[in-house]
Amino acid sequence: MLSTAYPALKMVHAGCAALTLLLFVWRGRLSIRGKRISRRLLRLVPDSVDSILLGSGIALVFVTGQYPFVNDWVTLKLLAVIAYIALGFVALRFGRSRLEKQAAWVAAMLVFAGIVWLAHARPIVF
Repeated sequence: MLSTAYPALKMVHAGCAALTLLLFVWRGRLSIRGKRISRRLLRLVPDSVDSILLGSGIALVFVTGQYPFVNDWVTLKLLAVIAYIALGFVALRFGRSRLEKQAAWVAAMLVFAGIVWLAHARPIVF
């Protein structure tokens, strides 16, 4: 039964990943330009998408039976997600200069590309 949920979970996860990247690019461009996102809704949407992304990722771990610290690719992906989040904080909130924000923004997108590559290169075992 759980393996039948895999295609739907994967679609939700991939869709949220694409949406979170688009939102990150948009928010990063605003942050680098020195503009703040002041509206509550415009801050709530990325957090909601990221929460669904995280939830679907956790569900995929259980459906596939591939766990962090057991399967190397899942461990690497988890560590990359943590790096992406940290770089995102620097790019969107804590970067002191424009150059620091730009560097963190670009690095976060490169890490995101690595996460996507890992997701496509991994073995699927049920």
